[in-house]
Amino acid sequence: MKNNQEKYIEYVKSFAETNRKHVWLGGSFRRGNATPFSDVDISALMEKDSLIAFIYGYAAPIYISSTTNPEGIIIVIYEDGVAVDLEVIGSIDVSDAEFFHVERVKDYEYCRNSSICREICLSSDEAYQTARLFHRSLIKYLAGKRELGVSVANEIAEFMHMEPQVTESDYKNGITRLIEQYLDKYPLEEPYRDLCLELIGCL
Repeated sequence: MKNNQEKYIEYVKSFAETNRKHVWLGGSFRRGNATPFSDVDISALMEKDSLIAFIYGYAAPIYISSTTNPEGIIIVIYEDGVAVDLEVIGSIDVSDAEFFHVERVKDYEYCRNSSICREICLSSDEAYQTARLFHRSLIKYLAGKRELGVSVANEIAEFMHMEPQVTESDYKNGITRLIEQYLDKYPLEEPYRDLCLELIGCL
């Protein structure tokens, strides 16, 4: 999966330079301590049309949602396993002639554009937004952040009113039970479901 992440980062760099759009690489890939299951943190200064072209230029996503706390971040998941936390910047104090940045975006004065995130998100209903937590839980657990992975899984359990909750000692059975109960009540697009099942198989 890590090769796909590196391929995605090369795509981001090419898009930024070709289209003269400022993009910052963040998180574990900027720090150099990413795992094969790490998501890619990106911050982008783009208007809506460019942002859509940027998201879909790599591949058709199998899942897109936006965060509510904090607002201004789009979650994009691709079929090849690449998961992106895309922070959308509305304005930033930057005069750099470079467009692909590897320094911390938080070193700049900037604000997010949360309204674009809501427009691009494929659905805003609670069940759809909760579904993203399956992938988040799994990649955090597989990346070695087991306590966080379990905590995220139990956010789904609370939404589903499911008892008993997921435990670290029985995580695989717990997350499997969660996804089965979710599918009994709510739709889940097949490519996204298959990716989650593939990750469960990696446990």
